Amino acid sequence: MQNKEVFFSIVIPTRDRPDLIESLIFSILNQTFESFELLICDNSNNELTQEVITSFDDKRIQNIRTGNLEMSENYNAGINRTSGNYLMCISDKGFLKQGALKYLYDLIQNEKHQCITWALDNFVYPGNFSQSNLYKKQSMLLDSGYILKFMLQGDYRNYEYAPMHCTSCISIELVNSIREKHDNLCQAQNPDYTMAAQVLLETSHIYNLKKNLAILRNVSTKDGYGTGHSLAKKTQESRTFLNDHAKWIKYTNKFTDVPIKDCPFIIDLMLKDTYKVLEDNDIDPNIFLSKEERLVGYYYFAYDEILWRKSLGVNMNDEANLLNAALSREKNSIQEAFKERTAHLKFQAYIAHFKYIIKRNSFTAFLLKIFRKLRYFNFGTQYSSIEDCYYDNVVENYKPNLRNEY
Repeated sequence: MQNKEVFFSIVIPTRDRPDLIESLIFSILNQTFESFELLICDNSNNELTQEVITSFDDKRIQNIRTGNLEMSENYNAGINRTSGNYLMCISDKGFLKQGALKYLYDLIQNEKHQCITWALDNFVYPGNFSQSNLYKKQSMLLDSGYILKFMLQGDYRNYEYAPMHCTSCISIELVNSIREKHDNLCQAQNPDYTMAAQVLLETSHIYNLKKNLAILRNVSTKDGYGTGHSLAKKTQESRTFLNDHAKWIKYTNKFTDVPIKDCPFIIDLMLKDTYKVLEDNDIDPNIFLSKEERLVGYYYFAYDEILWRKSLGVNMNDEANLLNAALSREKNSIQEAFKERTAHLKFQAYIAHFKYIIKRNSFTAFLLKIFRKLRYFNFGTQYSSIEDCYYDNVVENYKPNLRNEY
């Protein structure tokens, strides 16, 4: 049920990160725009996060204690209790910039967009802030099918345009329309990709902002929070994640548009979630791209992922063998298109191999660590805390787009 006094419903799904949740709550409660509710879904295994949440005395906070839920279920626990006009999901590794809500409210009041997305700036602990230049300089309307084409190729770099956590504001009207069909906005496996796909199927356009309204926090210049970094480096945490979701992986092996089984690549998780949403909506992916185009895209971005993860010092021989074996079974037109598309990556492959050798050797890895510290010593802006960064980076007031440039 909508509450006329609440404009934004902000959902924070969190699990065992009390140090992050405290400053995230701070960034929201200190917004100049005050018409919001804050629904915190605490899926933690201990009481530490509860101690942080209950330390805030604010009637706009709804403390939803969940526990032992899958990630998507924890998102939905908050989303299904919203009462505002627009939904924002901000995971505990996010951080809202000062003035972000006021800017969004004025934009929506003037331009009536149903879904708005933006990019993220970065904050690396203990105090390095840098602005992202990921998005184009001009705000614009983007066709939803255009974004789905990126997603159906596994083009993880352009997933950033899609409406995901920390980077989107979605009308409750759209959310409710989706929930009427599927009960929940977020589905297994990853709530981010399923939410994005559901929204893109429900609306013809999204509005992509040139402004970065939020910040993504990272452990260091090379490590971040969350499963993605663990999967990239094939840590024990990633192996546990894949084992815990073996049933889902087995079920989604049926999607032949992801030809390599059992999710050796991160893009497999993204793609399978997207195909599952299309299946649930009885939508043929061929209306966006032909199967051959999707397969060429898959092999290209799987190879691109191999180079990226190899440059992190990860042994990707098994994944490379799987890719080559699967590609050899494809028809000649797909193999030739793959060769043509990856031709420009030859130099990148040499660089990835060079970095791999350096990072696998303890002595050269130590030298690289020193070099990285020197390189990033004056990179970005230094702050003593994330709160200082908040006060120093204010989103400027919304100005009507008089030239109608989107």
